Amino acid sequence: MIRLLLTLAALNLVLLGLDVPRYAGIGPHWLAWEAVLLVGLFALLPSGRMARALAWLAGCVLLALVVLVLFDALTRVSLVRPLNVMQDWILLDAVYRLVTGNLDVWATVALAGVLIVGLVAVIAGAGRGLFALTAHPERLRRVPLSVAVGLLTLGLVGAVVSARGAAPPGTAAPGLVSVQEQIVAGQEALAENRAFRERLAQTREQAEGRPLPGLGDVDVILGLVESYGVSAVFDERYASVIVPSLESIGEQLEASNLHVVTGVLEAPIAGGQSWLAQASLLTGLQVRYAGHYDALQAQTRDTLVQDFQATGHETTMLAPAIQLDWPEGQWFRWDRIVDKHGFDYAGPPFFWVTMPDQYTWSFFEREIRGPSERPVFAMLALISSHAPWTPILPVLEDWEAVGDGAVFDEWAGKGPTPEGLWRDFDRVREYYAESVRYSLEVTGGYAARYADEDTLFFMLGDHQPAALVTGQDASWAVPVHVISGDPALLEPFREYGFVPGMQPPSERAEHGFDALREWLREAFGTPPGSD
Repeated sequence: MIRLLLTLAALNLVLLGLDVPRYAGIGPHWLAWEAVLLVGLFALLPSGRMARALAWLAGCVLLALVVLVLFDALTRVSLVRPLNVMQDWILLDAVYRLVTGNLDVWATVALAGVLIVGLVAVIAGAGRGLFALTAHPERLRRVPLSVAVGLLTLGLVGAVVSARGAAPPGTAAPGLVSVQEQIVAGQEALAENRAFRERLAQTREQAEGRPLPGLGDVDVILGLVESYGVSAVFDERYASVIVPSLESIGEQLEASNLHVVTGVLEAPIAGGQSWLAQASLLTGLQVRYAGHYDALQAQTRDTLVQDFQATGHETTMLAPAIQLDWPEGQWFRWDRIVDKHGFDYAGPPFFWVTMPDQYTWSFFEREIRGPSERPVFAMLALISSHAPWTPILPVLEDWEAVGDGAVFDEWAGKGPTPEGLWRDFDRVREYYAESVRYSLEVTGGYAARYADEDTLFFMLGDHQPAALVTGQDASWAVPVHVISGDPALLEPFREYGFVPGMQPPSERAEHGFDALREWLREAFGTPPGSD
């Protein structure tokens, strides 16, 4: 009986651990019915090869559930939503590159090793423990028959009742619930994928490039500030840093005879996958999953890039985070894509951040916008406020001193390492706020210095940061600041609910990123079919 109780306690502990992602910690349950069922089942089985095989099978199933829950926890923390296996399996490579970019290869290998050892222990422990309960034919039964039958019956009834959502207080069937959740998520994924493909087909005709003559002589610039969501402004943990910075930027803009209005849009994602946010802005479709991104790119389709090309603009994408081949970027048909290797940056990288945002803006003005003989449409995917949020650089007042970036050598190796910083989540949040402040002040400083009446400048977040920063229930909205020296260019955005100044009007959005293309067409374009 002692062996039975120990095995029941161990299985119960592991199975209750499957509840952790749902409750962001230890849940309210104390009993997992699957543990009772398994102990009762194996106490009835006669010892032999079949029992041994079933015990190891049970261990493998338990291992699969533990792996599923680990990825569910990772998804909830990083992407601020539950795991959907059907939608998210494609992200495994991106997860690996993110972890190795924030830590290093050896730290990643060590972390993986610890996980593997732990998972193997789960299999071995479950298999050996369950097999040890089986009855040996040549010996007396270890567990009384009545006890084994009672446990099996109780566990089976409890699991069924729990699966139907009527479990007694303090009890649950977390393994069954995890499987149920993925079945429901898979059904939702099929419906979402079908709806997205239908949306693609319905908007195929509308997707054709359309000139925007109202912006014919205007430089239109999208500056995407990494991880800048409404929580940076409305969460009291960050507002004390970000709101004064926004006020200071507003004063700089006013001193430069620039006007600004601010609104909010809901990003299609949170925590990561910035390329989905970029695709949503450019296509006029809310692209939420990597699979949708692939479906989008399965056929040629015009985007905002082609709208501006038809208007006469030179189009450029600046992506300092892109270090590998990026064939997906070619689908948008930018005139020019500048990845990490296309910059002449001579300074140091700062962990995941290949170059600071101030250098990116300086390069853009010096090499792209300044020399261009045509108006420019550009998207800059800024990265200084990308995790791990260390170190925090100062904003250089002398933009001419930025040069090739060698000036940033002074800050190489300064600040805590990611491994050191991420041991203290309070410090992580502090550095998050400071990194967003840096990126905002650099971006706002560029606008104050270089924007004019022939500029329509967007400073917006690409998505909210991870749940560690925002919590699980935060809005997915991001602030959108629209800046120009010509107030007439901002008037349409007032009609869309934007308000004067740098303060967002709300932390909840009525429109998603997919609205931007249609707004620009309505305000500055020609009606469909007109000459």
